[in-house]
Order: sequence, then C-alpha cells, then structure tokens
Amino acid sequence: MTTVNPRIDAAIESILDNYGRAAGIFDPNRLEVWEELGLTMSQLRVLYLLLAAPGTPAGAVATQLKVRPSTATGIIDRLVDKQKLVRRERDDLDRRRVRIYLTERGHKVITEMDARRRAVIWRIFRNFSEQDLDDIDRTFTLLTSEAERQGLLAPWPPDPEVM
Repeated sequence: MTTVNPRIDAAIESILDNYGRAAGIFDPNRLEVWEELGLTMSQLRVLYLLLAAPGTPAGAVATQLKVRPSTATGIIDRLVDKQKLVRRERDDLDRRRVRIYLTERGHKVITEMDARRRAVIWRIFRNFSEQDLDDIDRTFTLLTSEAERQGLLAPWPPDPEVM
C-alpha cells in the first residue's frame, strides 16, 4: 500500500485494530451456535439469505454465494438432509425451478443466533448517547454503502424480483 496521507493511513490502521477487537465481542456467540450445529460459513450465509428472501431459487443461491450451482446444491443438500434447516419445493408455475425455504427448525436457529447477538449489542449500545448512536449508525451506513458501490457487498436484503 502506498502512503497518501499519513493521518488517513493511521486512522485506517486504528479502525482495522478496533474492528478486530469489536468482532471479538460478537463472534463468540455466533461461533457457539455454529459449532453446536456443525454449520459452515456458507451454510450460515444460505440461512440468512433464505430468511431475507424466502423461496429463493437454488440457482439464485449459487449466484448470491458466488459459487457454482453444483457447490450450492451440496451446501443445500447438507442443510436439508443433515441439519433439517431448509427444505426444497418445486415452483408451482415452473416445475423445473426449485425454491428453497427455511424449515421451522431453521427459523429457530437463526432466531436464537440473532437473539444472542442482539443481546450483546443492546448491552453495549444502551450506554451510549443519542449522538454517539447516530454517529455509529452513520458510520455503518457509509461503510456498507461504499462496499456495495465497490461491489464488495451485495445489496441487502436481496431483491426478490431478481430471485
């Protein structure tokens, strides 16, 4: 990396350090649930995708994960057969299309992970002022907007019209 502005470079390095420390606050709760269920990151991404866009076609799952359709099929197979977290259904209008949905158990797993994560976040953030919270929200909005603009982060939630 080329140094353009030493103050900006120092600020970015500080952000990287603090981000790493902050991730350490939230990750243990999520990792606990992942480990209990034997979930991979790709499987978890599928669960969150289906939460945001129920009935996503299998091909669109592959596109969202940026993997080959056969890889997505393997991920979905494990979520269907081993963990019983998702189910497949044929599309009523196009029988060639298979749509993927969370099962009741899948919803419960996501809800539990989300509840653990949210409890930690609430515990920390409830002590901040309104101005601090507005600043944090603005920062995350800037971060995610720029990542989307650069194509590093898919818009969320996924556009159901594309699915």
